[in-house]
Amino acid sequence: MGFGQPGHIAAYHGYGNQDSVWVTGRLLANRPFGGPRDDDNWWDNIRATYRRWESDEITGATVELSYAEHRADVVTDNEGYYSARFPRSAVRPDTYKVIARHRGERQVLNAEHWLALPDTDARLMVISDIDDTVIHTGITDLTTAAQLTFLNNAKTRKPLAGVAGLYQALTQAGGTQNPVFYVSNSAWNMYDLLRDFLDLNDLPKGPLLLRDLDLAKIIAGEENTHKRDRIEELIQRIPLPAILIGDSGQHDATLYAEIATRHPNRIWAIYIRDIDPGVDSRYDLKVDTLISEYADVPMVRVQDSNDIAAHLAQLGLLRRDALGAVTTETATDADRDTLPGQMKDQADR
Repeated sequence: MGFGQPGHIAAYHGYGNQDSVWVTGRLLANRPFGGPRDDDNWWDNIRATYRRWESDEITGATVELSYAEHRADVVTDNEGYYSARFPRSAVRPDTYKVIARHRGERQVLNAEHWLALPDTDARLMVISDIDDTVIHTGITDLTTAAQLTFLNNAKTRKPLAGVAGLYQALTQAGGTQNPVFYVSNSAWNMYDLLRDFLDLNDLPKGPLLLRDLDLAKIIAGEENTHKRDRIEELIQRIPLPAILIGDSGQHDATLYAEIATRHPNRIWAIYIRDIDPGVDSRYDLKVDTLISEYADVPMVRVQDSNDIAAHLAQLGLLRRDALGAVTTETATDADRDTLPGQMKDQADR
């Protein structure tokens, strides 16, 4: 067992289809700081960030899982993670939670995994990146990314203009409730911050599919296939057509084009946000080249949420009133900063 006594079960959101449900979690010695407070300063944010990364995982421990009429005991791996698949409940198919329990020497820990269970009449699913797609992270600039990660919290950071309204409209496209999945290369250590960020900014609730940072693999230069693997799993497990949303800063365009080529009847549209709108850059050239090479793939490079909403309306996936609401929200959000105050002042110089 890892160092320390178990103090917290990180019960990540799970999901399911008509046959099965899947959950992942982690057993840790240290409790998180809790949600961000109104009076948090930069030092509070650094302390919270340190605690996220100094995770003190508990290995080789048993976690009891309960889902409706089903039970399972799972053992945490060498990073403290556990995972399980259950048959979809025949007795209570609308059960939206899995209960996790660890019986430690000093205390019993309890937590709940919330489940995303798409309605049978759902029309589509949204699979979205997070970094520079939903929230400004400056992932292509290490200094900016570090400042945003260490000196800020879920309250001081804001989504890109119009994102909340756009995603909410997508969850209601076709008059049904459509699921959203957030697939990111961010580490599981960032889970609580990203979960709080989505909630505080009225973004649709959905599973966050993050990754374990395996330093040995990074040092060895092994290819990171996390996003590809998670998206392929979603396509296999959730029988809905997908809309993929990413950004031009990393490899989303290449990855999404390859996935659409493998699953041509499952991908309705791909939107790649321009990370430097209004500027002709190497990122634009790369995306535009891919759009030309994959002519049969429905991929569009967009400047903002308005562009996505307008294209969705052309496809018949967004009503005119929803398009107007996204346009209004994008304009309103454009007047506030996606970068926290001090960083915005530095960026404007």
